[in-house]
Amino acid sequence: MSSPHSSIASIGEGLHALISRHIDRAFRAILRGEGVTTTGRVITLVTGEAHPFGNCACVTDPADPASIDEALRLLECCGGPSAVLCAGDAPEACASRLAAAGYTIPSPMPCMAVDIERLGETPLAPGYEFTRVCNAAQGDAWGEAFGAGYELPPRTGASWGPNRAGVNYAADAPLEYFGIVKQGRMVCTSVVYYHDGVAGVYGVSTLPAARGMGLGAFATAEPLRRALGRGYRVGILQASAAGLPVYQRIGFREFGSVPLFVRMGA
Repeated sequence: MSSPHSSIASIGEGLHALISRHIDRAFRAILRGEGVTTTGRVITLVTGEAHPFGNCACVTDPADPASIDEALRLLECCGGPSAVLCAGDAPEACASRLAAAGYTIPSPMPCMAVDIERLGETPLAPGYEFTRVCNAAQGDAWGEAFGAGYELPPRTGASWGPNRAGVNYAADAPLEYFGIVKQGRMVCTSVVYYHDGVAGVYGVSTLPAARGMGLGAFATAEPLRRALGRGYRVGILQASAAGLPVYQRIGFREFGSVPLFVRMGA
């Protein structure tokens, strides 16, 4: 594993490539078990459920036509909604292949980074408790809350959870799952993947009834503050349209983007 980078500036012009590559590695670490296929070119999850996240592929090298073809072949069996995320810039040949298969690109996903010591304040609302997921029961609760926050079908939500990933709950594990709990119920989630010298935040999801209170900002920033104790100084993520202003507000900056192609099917 690479030594932690000391700052965004120390990474230089390679930051966008690092963030793009991190996506691929994170998917490979998180997605395991039934419905998952991992090759040297692509990793796919196929649940058959009617949601793009339930039938998705992450392409390691989108400039390689064979990689795009392999992703399409692995997704063709689902028939319903599906998505292809590219771990890097998608050249015209890639976009054309996906367009011919019925995929459209709604918007790019910004690649973002922050020097962790410069994160803005993210107070936790009264009555909520932040916790690190450290056992299988909490892992099930994490998967349920993650899925509910993204309004995913149940099996799809569980597919992204720590128990499916066979995660190691040790304090120095490369994957750490976190949640925010109110009255015994997990209402917000996040996960940090330590790789390539940075701490990458994924899986930030808040139940609809708990939105608007800064929980997503806290579930993003607090795990990164804890990452300082492991020697990590740079945090990264890829933002959705809804999450972008939240991340900007707490100090994240944009460094390019990665394309997400979606096909809604019949």
